[in-house]
Amino acid sequence: MKFFWLVPLLSLFCAVAFAEEPSSGRLLIVTSPGCPYCLEFEKTVGKFYHKTAIGKRFPLTEINNTDPPAEFLDLAWDIRFIPTFLIYNKDGKEIARFRGYRDEEAFWTEMEKAIRAKTGTP
Repeated sequence: MKFFWLVPLLSLFCAVAFAEEPSSGRLLIVTSPGCPYCLEFEKTVGKFYHKTAIGKRFPLTEINNTDPPAEFLDLAWDIRFIPTFLIYNKDGKEIARFRGYRDEEAFWTEMEKAIRAKTGTP
């Protein structure tokens, strides 16, 4: 009974420790079925992107350019190079765009450079 006061304190600590970082926007990737670069991205980055610090700040949404959701129809048909990555701020404004996927290192370099240039933070 002496340590009963620890329960609320522990609950508060857990809530703060496991709170999700607020989203700063989102990352869209426009893909195409069978695209080897898109498949490589998914294999090397996409499957764990959501677990990274950048992935938590900029959640990933994949758009298939042959069957895009209605809200992305104009965007998907406007893209000529697959894959294309588009970074949006939390207000829905596009802040950066880069095309192609070479490898994991190049992807993270492009992401960090684009985010730093537009937000001032990596």
